[in-house]
Amino acid sequence: MTDRNPNTQMPKWLLYGLIGKGILVVLVTAGVVAYVALH
Repeated sequence: MTDRNPNTQMPKWLLYGLIGKGILVVLVTAGVVAYVALH
């Protein structure tokens, strides 16, 4: 097993995309919870 195997390395754009999507989900969830709590 070598570290140069492309199948074991995730592309940076995909990694950043997953992180960004996760942050977006957290923000939307927090926004909905805050909206319901304040109204």
